[in-house]
Amino acid sequence: MIGCLARLPIAMKIDKRLLEQFRWTFRSAALVAMAVIAAAATPAPESAIRWDAKNAYLKCDGAIDGTIAWPSAPQAACVAMLMCANERALSAERHQRLIEQIRRVPDCGEP
Repeated sequence: MIGCLARLPIAMKIDKRLLEQFRWTFRSAALVAMAVIAAAATPAPESAIRWDAKNAYLKCDGAIDGTIAWPSAPQAACVAMLMCANERALSAERHQRLIEQIRRVPDCGEP
């Protein structure tokens, strides 16, 4: 019995060390999880979005302004431009520029 009591402080020290290690592991895991959530919540740059993606409308302002290229094929460009005309809320000036760009694409009707 005395031997067990003599070993008790060592056991408590081990438990404290394990508890401290667990705290650091938990903190590290929490920091990694927060970093992953922050990265997932950060929107992709417009240039990384594909024209056939659900959020392609985010590219419209840049494409109309000339900072992002329309699709190179005329048919795909027409589809993208018409999508921008219908899906994106545009200022009057941007809407007018988009109409002018649509009219320059062969066989692309009015929006």
